[in-house]
Amino acid sequence: MNLTKRFAALSATMVLLFVAATVGVRAQETAAPAPAASPTLMDREYDGQMHITLAPYVWLPTVHGSVQYTVPNLPRHAGHSGDINFTTSPADYVSKLNSAAMGALDVRKGGFDVFGDYIYTNATASANESASIGGPLGRRQLQLALGTSARLVPRIWEAAAGFTVARGHDADLSIFLGLREFPINLTLGYNATVTGRRGSFTTNGTVLSSTLTNDVITGLRGKAFFGDGHIFVPYYIDFGTSTGVNNQTWEGYTGAGYAFNHGQSLLLTYRTLNYFAFPPNVAVQKFNMSGPLFGYTFNL
Repeated sequence: MNLTKRFAALSATMVLLFVAATVGVRAQETAAPAPAASPTLMDREYDGQMHITLAPYVWLPTVHGSVQYTVPNLPRHAGHSGDINFTTSPADYVSKLNSAAMGALDVRKGGFDVFGDYIYTNATASANESASIGGPLGRRQLQLALGTSARLVPRIWEAAAGFTVARGHDADLSIFLGLREFPINLTLGYNATVTGRRGSFTTNGTVLSSTLTNDVITGLRGKAFFGDGHIFVPYYIDFGTSTGVNNQTWEGYTGAGYAFNHGQSLLLTYRTLNYFAFPPNVAVQKFNMSGPLFGYTFNL
């Protein structure tokens, strides 16, 4: 499934969950008064007390991206530029992952909440590419073989404040406004072999790139409980625009969870984070991460 279809499917899922949650909330609000019952797990979240939860998680996305490079100082040529498009699955990078940390924090009191998310990874990867470079008037051809090794260190964090606009005993809906920052530190080493009619030569070098994006994000999030009141479906979607480097971003997730009576819960979701439309002079041109997420929430 390509990115456009995945985004359309995720957006449709979020809309359906939004409608279901809203209908459920309104139905509960307009229903006839019922005999007093034990508060649900969601009622406990809105009891007016402060609730702080910490959620360490493991996210194993497939990473798609595009990195541009330039090989300078070719004899009788101004150089060669191109793009390396890469796709890396968890099976490819887990063994190359040097270090990682992931977690989310949520502070709620009544209908107001503040939450944050932090992702840090340190990974290495390699790629190979070949190309043909045409000479003057197309009479000569140079063959370029390019081998690269890269060290990519993204640190992604976001913080936002939200307000609950609808709530029932088993479903809620919040709107939020916040900021997401994505600094990408890329070290790209290349080793290029150029072959022509008179032989071949090799050139190598290192490209250092640091790209910082700050995006204002806004979106919807919430959850809906089903069945015995322990199984729930979380949903989240945001859209962002840049305040620095010109880019756009969106993120979304949904899945399933199980809430225990003591308030802690298990989570299994599918999460997508996408960056696109970087300026032409930035080394990283596109960056997308999509995959399953496993988490557990603790009450502090």
